[in-house]
Amino acid sequence: MRVFVCLGFLLAASAANAQTYTTTVDRSNNTVTTTGGGYTATTTQTSRSTYTTTVTRSGGYQPMGRGGYNPMGR
Repeated sequence: MRVFVCLGFLLAASAANAQTYTTTVDRSNNTVTTTGGGYTATTTQTSRSTYTTTVTRSGGYQPMGRGGYNPMGR
């Protein structure tokens, strides 16, 4: 279980910009879920020494950021 908490904390701490992250530990299902910055990472213990991490992105791809493209002078 300590590995789960460490993985969730490392994911949240590795963010380059200041954002809010939420980490939830579910001991009954052996999962740790970290949500924030438009992403959700879920780590599940599938056996005693095997862990599976799934990362999903919410929202669409926005290469120019949330504000979109703004040409100069507008």
